[in-house]
Amino acid sequence: MLIILLINLLILIAAYYLLNREISKRQQTEIVLRQQTERERLVTQIAHHIRESLNLEEVLVTTVAEVRQFLGCDRVLIYRLWSDGTGTAITETVLPEWPLILGQSFPEEVFPQEYHQAYSKGKTRAITDIEKSDIEPCLIEFVKQFGVKAKLVVPILQGENLWGLLIAHHCSGPRQWETSEVELMKQLATQVAIAIQQSELYEQLQELNADLEIRVQQRTEELALANEALRHTNHTLQALIFASPRAIFTLDLNGNVKIWNPAAERMFGWTEAEVCDRPNPIVPEDKIEEFQSLKESVLQGTIHYTGELRRQKKDGKPIDISFSAAPLKDSEGNVNGLVAVVADITEQKRQEEELRLLQSVVVNTNDAVLITEAAPIDEPGPRILYANKAFTNMTGYTLEEVLGKNPRIFQGAKTDRNELNKVREALSRWESVTVEVINYRKDGSEFWVEFSVVPVADKTGWYRHWISVQRDITERKEAEEALRRSEERFRSLIENALDIITIIDADGTISYESPSVEKVLGYASADLVEKNIFEYIHPDDVTNALRTFTNTIQNPGTALSIEFRRRHKDGTWRIFEAISQNFVDYAETTRIFVNSRDITERKRLDEIRLAWEREKELSALKVRFFSMASHEFRTPLSTILAAAQLLENSSIQSEQNEKIARNLNRIQSSVKTMIQLLDDILTINRAETGKLEFKPQFLNLENFCLNLIEEIRLSQGGNHQIKFRCVGECSRAYLDEKLLKSILSNLLSNAIKYSPQGSDIYFNLESDGTNAVLRIRDRGIGISEADQKLLFEPFHRGKNVRNIPGTGLGLVVVKKCVELHGGSINLKSEVGVGTTFTVTLPLGSEKTPHINLKLET
Repeated sequence: MLIILLINLLILIAAYYLLNREISKRQQTEIVLRQQTERERLVTQIAHHIRESLNLEEVLVTTVAEVRQFLGCDRVLIYRLWSDGTGTAITETVLPEWPLILGQSFPEEVFPQEYHQAYSKGKTRAITDIEKSDIEPCLIEFVKQFGVKAKLVVPILQGENLWGLLIAHHCSGPRQWETSEVELMKQLATQVAIAIQQSELYEQLQELNADLEIRVQQRTEELALANEALRHTNHTLQALIFASPRAIFTLDLNGNVKIWNPAAERMFGWTEAEVCDRPNPIVPEDKIEEFQSLKESVLQGTIHYTGELRRQKKDGKPIDISFSAAPLKDSEGNVNGLVAVVADITEQKRQEEELRLLQSVVVNTNDAVLITEAAPIDEPGPRILYANKAFTNMTGYTLEEVLGKNPRIFQGAKTDRNELNKVREALSRWESVTVEVINYRKDGSEFWVEFSVVPVADKTGWYRHWISVQRDITERKEAEEALRRSEERFRSLIENALDIITIIDADGTISYESPSVEKVLGYASADLVEKNIFEYIHPDDVTNALRTFTNTIQNPGTALSIEFRRRHKDGTWRIFEAISQNFVDYAETTRIFVNSRDITERKRLDEIRLAWEREKELSALKVRFFSMASHEFRTPLSTILAAAQLLENSSIQSEQNEKIARNLNRIQSSVKTMIQLLDDILTINRAETGKLEFKPQFLNLENFCLNLIEEIRLSQGGNHQIKFRCVGECSRAYLDEKLLKSILSNLLSNAIKYSPQGSDIYFNLESDGTNAVLRIRDRGIGISEADQKLLFEPFHRGKNVRNIPGTGLGLVVVKKCVELHGGSINLKSEVGVGTTFTVTLPLGSEKTPHINLKLET
């Protein structure tokens, strides 16, 4: 029983399994059928859409949208391949989370050639997993940037040509593409190809229709224009004849003129009225038979061209013409006359003759002539088309060796690139240019060449060639270099010499002034050019200078010397010794070359030397005179003084009256004054001749001053009080006692002499250990400012001294003695108030040398 149950159970299980299997198969079959139905529906729908729409873009957009929805993938696009191998995504549908590819273009490397060949043969490619596929790593990286994990690619073919690709991308993960999906993609690619072909045919049809409409419209317009043209043909032909630059005339069968256009009037001189219905005037009598033969030939239907002829105008002037004639036919084709067209080729013949002469010049000239193409300017450069014999002689190349080559073959290491750049810039602007460069002959030797390049245009104005005229200037360059070195040497001599080189015109205008003028006269040479030299010559010397320059012009071969003064920039005058002669520079105007030297210092030295010699003679004469006068005057004065003193002190004196005593005092005073005068003169004379000795010794300066004050008081009487004050240590001074006494005695006696009776004299002595300052002040008549300037001049006395006796030598002696001590003397005075003299003397030491000084007054 149990066994039966088990068997029944097994049968039930087997039946259930078979039933489920059958159900599963049926379900799968239903799914396949449903997918196939859906696929067929999709294909049918897209095919129907293609038939209904001629808009290719709309068809492509619909196709990729339907495919993506059917496949359930993330992106579907159509990739258009171009003829150069590049491609562009022209249509795309993609889920929002994935990047767009639409509109992007990709280089040829994205779609290798082997893929192109495979797809062209209808191959498809289904990639389940990009990471595990056998495509190149670089292409894997490329598609991964768009999130692609699996892809299905189907070609879109136009016949045997690969138009593009229908591509499905799965981005969320790998995907196994079903065979049905591949088949669907292939069917849709076929439908897309049909749509593309249909769209192209439609576009072609539209273009053909449009073209047909245009042609119909044009033909209609042409017919209308043709009808209008036919109505105006005669007027047009007549206008052409009258507007033609060539002479046109027609003849009937009798040879009479029927039409004579304005150009014929201008060319031959006869008006239309003069020739109409008359025989042709341009046929001379000796050419009538020749013309009859030509007319018969033309009337038989032959178009005749005579070439070049020479005929005469109405005024008898000959001209060269070219003559052509053709028959005139009526509406039935019968010849009823001829038409002749004449061109004046006189100018053309002249130009041809001129060209022949120019060709002769080019061939036989000593200058090298080179003709090249106009382009290219850059590498490889224009080719040489022509070179004359002079060029081959200059360079050593034969004509065959240079034709077709570039002119750069003549350049080398020393060819100036800057000059060549000038040529290149000029050529780029179609401008002529002239430069000088070093070129190289065939044997490698250098030579200087000057060449000019000129662009040559044709009749249309288009530049076709370059013409280069070259000249060997090696000898000239060598001469210029020698001349330049010579000029540099002479210029260096002129510019560095102290002599002034001046070139003037006949009227005195300065055309050149050497740079040395700035050193000598302070003017920049450029500032003097175009100025007149007489503006800078002393007025007293202008006449002599003008006479010398005039004689220079009149005596071209003679160099004349002259001495004149020229004004310095600071306004002073400088003395110049100059030589003038004609300046030869082959100019049309006469010029004078003046070489002048500044002799101002030499003149001054000459004057100083002459003055010194005169001074020396006068000084010697003065010394002899003063020595003699001192000797001769001192002896009788001493005798007179002694006699007066004896008379004054004799017993007889007591018996004399007061008048005699007063005269004796006058004698003594005058004698003392005379002796003092002689002493002062001798002191000054010794100082000026360097014979006044400076013998310093140590002395107590304060005691010296006190003793001197006492001596003066005894000699001058008690009419003035000298108030002495000493400040500082003055017990040890190294001074010349004799000279110091002369200084102080003169200053004190002057203070007493020019002060009122009973007034005080102030004498201050100060010492700082280095210098002694002696200051003597009075309340006398004072000294005016005008007299102060001349106070130390010999024999000068103030204008306000009136009848106060004096020699005008005392202060001169004081100044000499102060200067011998190396000291200074200062004056401060006011008229009617008083005068203060301040003498500063260095205290000195035993090391101070004993010197004799000759002082300048």
